[in-house]
Amino acid sequence: MYTYQCLVNQSFAEIVDCLNLAFSDYSLPIQMNAEQVEAFFASSGADLRLSYGAFYDHRLIGFMVNACSVYNGERAVFDVATGVVPEHRGKKVFTNLFSFAEGELRKQGVEKYYLEVLQQNQKAINAYQKQGFAICRAFSVLKASHRTPDSDTCSITQVDLDAFDFEKAHQCVCVPPSFENSTAILMRNPASYAVAYREQENGIGAFCVFHKQRGQLMQLGYTDLTQLKEILQWLFSQYPEIVIKNIDKSYPQVIKLLQSLGAQEVTKQFEMVKVLSN
Repeated sequence: MYTYQCLVNQSFAEIVDCLNLAFSDYSLPIQMNAEQVEAFFASSGADLRLSYGAFYDHRLIGFMVNACSVYNGERAVFDVATGVVPEHRGKKVFTNLFSFAEGELRKQGVEKYYLEVLQQNQKAINAYQKQGFAICRAFSVLKASHRTPDSDTCSITQVDLDAFDFEKAHQCVCVPPSFENSTAILMRNPASYAVAYREQENGIGAFCVFHKQRGQLMQLGYTDLTQLKEILQWLFSQYPEIVIKNIDKSYPQVIKLLQSLGAQEVTKQFEMVKVLSN
């Protein structure tokens, strides 16, 4: 018999085991130890108080791990990880788990539920659409896998994320970040991120928010693409490989700039959303 409940009091070790088993038969199997899962949940802003599990004979066999934040001006959750172990698929576990989670999230005042899915994964897209999700944005995921020549850094300032004044960037064209890259989520672990920017007379000319250790590009904005190019050249010179995840396809000029610096598109994603508020 299947039952469904919140994961807040669930053994973390059992969550890790279930996650690894659920992803064990993927084309690129995912296997993480407890420390890696904990770091993944922390960086994603996962909140087990708003995450839910499916149980069979009191054993965890499916999960929906969510992050919660204000996104696009509304209280929203984002699907950090969802999975069902292979032997329990095809038994409406996901459908029933989502129905349970939706009811619980409504009680918590959550207005919208967001997730991301690979554009080529039509089976998953169809499954989410049956649950009431709709595609709202298209993303490009790129990777720069070679260092660019060192660039002039004299006009580029670097500060920790929590020391950067985003108000000074109000004139910038800012590519709207995905949920995971939004400022509210990044500020939960501000020591992990830095901002490289160029200042001009009336504020910030261009900026990039990036992960200090990996160089992953999280956010960017500009008043002049030339200034943004200079910052990107500097950033690309600092790391042997950089992932640029979820650049909104509505900003082709930014994608074209990234590609001109050697970044290549490795995959494409859709952002999907379901309205939960009545």
